Amino acid sequence: MYNCTIKITTCECEEFSEILSSFNPPEDCTLEPAPAHGGGSPDSLCIYGSPSVYFSKRDNIKTTYCAVITDGNSVPPELFSDDAEIWVVPADCLSRRELLEKQLLSLIHKIKTAFDYRIMKICLDTAADSSPDLIWYKDLRGAHLMVNDAFCAVVNKTKEQTYKKGHYYIWDIPKEEYEQGDYVCLESEDVVIKAGKTCDFDEKVKTCKGMRQFRTSKSPLYDVDGRLFGTCGVARDVTDLQKVDSELRVILESVPFGITVEDNDGTLISANAELKKYFPDIAAYEGRDFSEWKEMATGEARKAGVNEFSVRYNGLPRILRFSTELIQDIFGETIGVVTIYQDMTAERIFRKQAIEHANTDFLTGLNNRRSLFTYLDKQKNSPQMSMITVDLDNFKKVNDTCGHKMGDTVLVQTSGILKTCFENDFIARLGGDEFLVVITRKVTAEELSAETQKLIDTFIGAFAGNSALSVMTLSAGISTELLPEGSTHNFESLMYSSDCALYESKKAGKSRFTVYKE
Repeated sequence: MYNCTIKITTCECEEFSEILSSFNPPEDCTLEPAPAHGGGSPDSLCIYGSPSVYFSKRDNIKTTYCAVITDGNSVPPELFSDDAEIWVVPADCLSRRELLEKQLLSLIHKIKTAFDYRIMKICLDTAADSSPDLIWYKDLRGAHLMVNDAFCAVVNKTKEQTYKKGHYYIWDIPKEEYEQGDYVCLESEDVVIKAGKTCDFDEKVKTCKGMRQFRTSKSPLYDVDGRLFGTCGVARDVTDLQKVDSELRVILESVPFGITVEDNDGTLISANAELKKYFPDIAAYEGRDFSEWKEMATGEARKAGVNEFSVRYNGLPRILRFSTELIQDIFGETIGVVTIYQDMTAERIFRKQAIEHANTDFLTGLNNRRSLFTYLDKQKNSPQMSMITVDLDNFKKVNDTCGHKMGDTVLVQTSGILKTCFENDFIARLGGDEFLVVITRKVTAEELSAETQKLIDTFIGAFAGNSALSVMTLSAGISTELLPEGSTHNFESLMYSSDCALYESKKAGKSRFTVYKE
């Protein structure tokens, strides 16, 4: 994405100068010091050293985002009603710098996300307004949520006037006529929604300029969870187009994917500009046989029986999906072939991210329950499996006295300790302050006990310097199963056993581990 420059102002918070000097921002993100007045940039940030500094200086510093550092002992109630982020970092915390850096990184990610959304919307609006075609988005009720400039020019209304308005209002026809007429797009919307895919139509529309003929492509809009939430459409006024070849060329150069058109002899008739961005050399094949080019580009994919192949574009790997359709004349005779090349890279990235989010605990970044059972099913034939159920002692007391934000920080630090102590093993957060470690490597009972005791000692040492957090300890329960030949692991029994052992550790005084014995 585009680079986001965040202008940072610090107000009586000198320790941040040192942090910022060595801080590595996320990719495509730049941090710049800003003067005390802030400057009012949409991506500006001010960090205040204390609540009192915030209340005394906030009116004179114009920034979009701000954060207030506090030790948690004196947080004015009115601070919670403001938009400022509250960073609770005890003054005597041994990991104060790490906590501040983590809070800063979290806020920077928030600013970067808002920046990316703003840029993407600008790009979308600009691309739509640059098209001579009519472009619109509707919700499931048929209300227009976004239209481009070409659409506004045809209906003689502004974007504000079309927002959340229906077809009959926008096109200035009576509602009753809209619902009963045969020259409106009501039925085609239903066709697209029922088909669940892009559909093409030739539609007659009554406009203020009289009847017009539109060639439209309409597609359903799905959320990341597969929920249908509306439709989008692209329409070209073909009323005045006289030549089919002229119309075809206009369409080929307007679509956002690559297209080639060839005749029955394999001669390349046309390749649109979108495809030439990926393959500049294809222009040399226009007007001549280009089977050699097809073999070079898609031959391996066709031999493997797939319709996708990899290319490099702007120095980066991209995934293109191709599909071929026959071109037939009015008598049904095949006169050529059209091949469409679609860039699927972004879709694959989003799909991968969706899978990762579905299997990851949002707070700690550890595996969640869903990921746990998927992993266990794959390990059901492991010769040996051990489980360590881990629970924090007195965590509720910390939550009650220090606040849930500090509790979340403790859980994040605990996940880091678990990763350090069990670097090559599977770790999952079961919920709350309970975690599970699954070990499938060959390990003796003595080694397992030593590793668990190291975990307990490391945890206690991590919070020993903080009086509010030093009340916490860690308890664990261990269960192990050696797999008999010809059988599979009983996951439920193993988890139950380690949970029972954890209960015994709690009952025996906490801050210890217990090995399950029947």
